[in-house]
Amino acid sequence: MSYQQKIEETLSRSVCGGWDRGFLESILSQMSKNKKLSVKQKQTLGKVLARNTAEAQKFHDGWSETYNNVYKVDARALAAYHKQQPYYRNMAEDILNDRVPERSRFLRMYENKYSKKVLSQYRAKPKYEAGEYVVPRAGLDSYKHIEYQGDMVWTNKNRIVTNFKKRGGFILEICEEIKNAAKGAKRYKLLTIGETEPIIVEERHIKRAPKVSK
Repeated sequence: MSYQQKIEETLSRSVCGGWDRGFLESILSQMSKNKKLSVKQKQTLGKVLARNTAEAQKFHDGWSETYNNVYKVDARALAAYHKQQPYYRNMAEDILNDRVPERSRFLRMYENKYSKKVLSQYRAKPKYEAGEYVVPRAGLDSYKHIEYQGDMVWTNKNRIVTNFKKRGGFILEICEEIKNAAKGAKRYKLLTIGETEPIIVEERHIKRAPKVSK
């Protein structure tokens, strides 16, 4: 069997995902252009093919049931965080595209200290509820701590954050995605008073608005 046939056969298996799948697709594209593989590429190719055999697929099939029943919900929460990080990005994309990740690599990600912090925040009860009136905490950074919706020009961003600092806003909804492995990383979509475009701010950067004394 030729290298091309071996690669195509391996790509037909669901066990082959993440970086391995991307590498094989790149090699296949290179071969279709009649470009020769380097010694290092051939060595890596051998390792990738060995990791994604028919035997590995059988093991993967058994893991698929366990993953879907036990880990899938948590996996999607972790993927939202890890898709922003370089190390597990490929696997995060697999998870978000409903592909079962490779078992050993997934479990390494799952047990990662940052993943544990992300899951802790994901499972934590929200401190604020939809409809609550909140204001920013001191030190809110309009560049680092606020997510703006859509492609917004700087002048509009500046107006919204300035208004938010002066007047606060109302929480529209609690976001599921956790993007930071830090305490208070639960995210809220809120609408600044006097604005029409919502923003997203993490829990640690907002607080309940003080009650006005009568």
